[in-house]
Amino acid sequence: MLKQIKSKTQTQLIFFKMKTKNLMNFGKAAFLCLGLLASSCTNESFEEVAGTEETELIKKFFNDDVVLVKDLGDGTFLGGDIIYESRQLTDQKIGYEANPIPNEELDERLGFYRGVQKWPNNTIIYVFDSNLSNNQRQVSLNSMQEWTSKTNIKFKERTNENYYVTITNNGDNCNCASANLGVNGTRGRINMGVRTSEVVMIHEIGHTLGYIHEQTRSDRDDHVRILFENIQNGAASQFRKNENSVNIGEFDIKSTMMYGAYTFSKNGQPTIVQLDGTTHPRRRPELSAGDIAGTNQIYPAGDGDGGGDGGGDGDGNDICEGIDEWSPNIRYSVGDKVTYQGFLYERDFNGWNRLGECGDTQTADICDGIDAYSRNRSYSPGDQVTYNGYLYLLQNNRRWSNQGRCGSN
Repeated sequence: MLKQIKSKTQTQLIFFKMKTKNLMNFGKAAFLCLGLLASSCTNESFEEVAGTEETELIKKFFNDDVVLVKDLGDGTFLGGDIIYESRQLTDQKIGYEANPIPNEELDERLGFYRGVQKWPNNTIIYVFDSNLSNNQRQVSLNSMQEWTSKTNIKFKERTNENYYVTITNNGDNCNCASANLGVNGTRGRINMGVRTSEVVMIHEIGHTLGYIHEQTRSDRDDHVRILFENIQNGAASQFRKNENSVNIGEFDIKSTMMYGAYTFSKNGQPTIVQLDGTTHPRRRPELSAGDIAGTNQIYPAGDGDGGGDGGGDGDGNDICEGIDEWSPNIRYSVGDKVTYQGFLYERDFNGWNRLGECGDTQTADICDGIDAYSRNRSYSPGDQVTYNGYLYLLQNNRRWSNQGRCGSN
């Protein structure tokens, strides 16, 4: 009996040692896993929170490309950190025109124009919400400074402008944010987390300027591989390729619009690798050389500020001087200027904006005294309104014609 007890005790002791050893091995494994997760988190100085299961997302089309978004219930849809206006999305493909003709008129529902629009005069008009902390304000100002010190972009705190972006605190205790694409009348938002850093805010300003994510460009497969097996549930849509993306310059792995190598990782493994299998450096709170060159192409120097960018010389000369006529055989990029039927146009993300009539020196603001467009008003042919920094005239066919950009040169 004693022997049996001793044997049982020995067995228990052996089991305890084995169990302890296994626990120690598990602890080592857990430490290694935590180490991997920690390295993936520290590889990015910001947080990306999927927060939405795939089953909660609905299918829409943006420029005829599929996007999975969450309906926010206020006429906007959230896809990752991008806020889409309902007018920018469709329920089915409608035929994306990559090389539209200038002077395209818009239907009577002007406020429902589906494209992404540039900020007029290279200037983002902004409002600081009263709920922002001092730190959030400073992060915003620091991020604006990064853009203004290296590109042609300017920022102006709103006075009485009828198009602007509101920078607000979303209350989430995270280093995250979301933003609209382009200028959106009075509905534009940048929603900051409590701990939003300059890395994130510089990125969100890029969305406000109209930029999508670098890793979703149509040419991304020539430069990186997306490892969908490592992506969190609900986040795969953030890595979908946009076949109709408007690509400015070469693919830029260092762009502020590029996701990090471990963004949305569910297992500590990379979600994006370069073609040789290596990961790219963590994102920094700064613009890349490609960001700077691309932005200055889209928002050229002197665009609306009286400088010499090819549309006159800012000294009272013809605004069309030196600008070539539009050609259907040329593929134009955002920021390009052409003349067409006696008017000067500038290429936007989804169409053309009329800047003014050839022969005009634009010494005065054509929008002076003109009210902003309202969805709640009924308009008659001949009525003029301003919308997103441009003057529009309602034609007899009930379509709006762009009459030129607001502001004086």
